[in-house]
Amino acid sequence: MNIFLNLFILSLISILFYSIYIRFFKKASQYEREEGLSSHKIKNGTITMGGIFFLILPLIFLINNIKILQIFITSLLYGLIGFIDDLLIIIKKNNKGINPNIKLLLETIIAIISFIFYLNINDTTTLNLYFFQFDIKWLFGLFILFFLNASANAFNLTDGIDGLCGGLSLLLSIAFILIAYEKKEYETMYLISIVSIPLFVFWCFNIPKAYLFMGDTGSLFLGVFYSMIALYLNAIFAFIIMALIFIFEVLSVIIQVTYYKKKHKRIFKMAPFHHHLEAIGKKEWEIDLIFFIIEFFLISIVLIFHLY
Repeated sequence: MNIFLNLFILSLISILFYSIYIRFFKKASQYEREEGLSSHKIKNGTITMGGIFFLILPLIFLINNIKILQIFITSLLYGLIGFIDDLLIIIKKNNKGINPNIKLLLETIIAIISFIFYLNINDTTTLNLYFFQFDIKWLFGLFILFFLNASANAFNLTDGIDGLCGGLSLLLSIAFILIAYEKKEYETMYLISIVSIPLFVFWCFNIPKAYLFMGDTGSLFLGVFYSMIALYLNAIFAFIIMALIFIFEVLSVIIQVTYYKKKHKRIFKMAPFHHHLEAIGKKEWEIDLIFFIIEFFLISIVLIFHLY
């Protein structure tokens, strides 16, 4: 089937499925943290697990390529962990899903399996950081473990206000499509496209005020998806630069917790940082816009100076 026809059909299916999901799945609702912002309490009851279609719909249009399959299946497995987490939150009607230690264990097992398959495809343990190359041998497995888990949880932390994580992810998709095109990785371009179409349709329903949330299902999937794309495009350095917003969000939590333990004071009104901006009076759409402009700037640096 023609690639463009595939993408067109996927677009129609995505619109149809999200419309049905919003209409009939009111019981799949998000529960906000008790210690969260008071402005978020009104979001209790908003439909969650919207990221499920990032996982399901691209399966229909996947091509039979070992590299493409590994990228997607690894991302899918992380997304399924998020799905179980979201499902437990719905069943228990609170914000406590999978035990964090069990969640980390499951993520670690998937990352190890992914590393084994990666070696079968690439047979290299060389880490490429722009024009620097390091053969780190067995440490490469630890790097992939850290890289996948850190990315998954950074996206999860950033998914805190309407439209934010989805919009940043779409910008990353555009950047990676351009990088893949320059590297003549056309099958990877196609994979990014079939994930980005349901993501875009979701984002249209997720921008303030959101009809639904992606949940851990979507955020864990996306975090691993882009890190796997970066790994297979040898664009890890580019991804690190483009993901600086996600990295800063994680750092804001680490700084907040560490400083509070030592001084019993808070640096930010709330962490991650996007919640601090909310706490000082910024509206969600304003925070989205600030983050999108910064992300566009970071992507522009990577693309203009070919830092990949």
